[in-house]
Amino acid sequence: MQRISVTKCQGTGNDFVLLDARGQEPRAYGPLAKYLCDRRFGVGADGLLVLSNAASASADVQMQIFNADGSDAEMCGNGVRCVARYVHEGDPQRACLRVGTPAGIIGTTTLEHDGERQIRVEMGVPQFLDFPSGQHQQRLTIANEEATSYLVSMGNPHVTIFIDKDPKLIDLFGMAAVVDGWRLFPAQANVEVAQLRSDGVSMRIRERGVGETWACGTGACAVAAAAIASDRARSPLAVSSMGGTVNIEWGGRGEPLILTGPAEIVFQADVLIPDRFSLAAAI
Repeated sequence: MQRISVTKCQGTGNDFVLLDARGQEPRAYGPLAKYLCDRRFGVGADGLLVLSNAASASADVQMQIFNADGSDAEMCGNGVRCVARYVHEGDPQRACLRVGTPAGIIGTTTLEHDGERQIRVEMGVPQFLDFPSGQHQQRLTIANEEATSYLVSMGNPHVTIFIDKDPKLIDLFGMAAVVDGWRLFPAQANVEVAQLRSDGVSMRIRERGVGETWACGTGACAVAAAAIASDRARSPLAVSSMGGTVNIEWGGRGEPLILTGPAEIVFQADVLIPDRFSLAAAI
């Protein structure tokens, strides 16, 4: 058995195991993620965040994201906030951080307001994709009710579906199965069901490689972008999920989107892992 140090963190209930691997040789992170994220036999989390030395001079650190099933992800809005919070805890003078991700370099700023710490993230420009039909939106039926879906990329793919009912009343996995049947991507898309309300948007999320999560930062951005682009809402927009609320600012098509929300360090611990995750299994 080996002993490694990890940090448990969460952003609006989307929880992660963070491994600070700066200066270390790489491991087989996919299998390690599956082991650590197991909620019965491991630490338990929605995903593994691996922090390493920056891959380019334009970034301060590099972040890799692995889902609970061991698959990798391109981007994670809640995860990048957790990385920013972790780095800021170790170096309080570093309020601004440039994080390299598979989706590009993401800028973050740690803010203090009335004793609360919020992380502002420059999430980039949302990309609206067409469905195979060539249309920018697609209708589907959920529980005998018509709904409208949009295909949005925030560096990773999202199908956002607007409904009139409370998302709690919807068969999320049944709806996600319909979307998966469209075969839009070689891997599944993330699926959000959203309801517009007077105080913002409420949503539920089926995150690929994980299942239902309490929050999804890129999902909140995709929902907000689709709502604003279709004139359903205006910026700034509060997006709520089971784990809490984030705020989205967006000036419209072609403009970068800003995500602001909390991120917390839950605990730090040494964990014993089997020898099969040794450096000899490096990728």
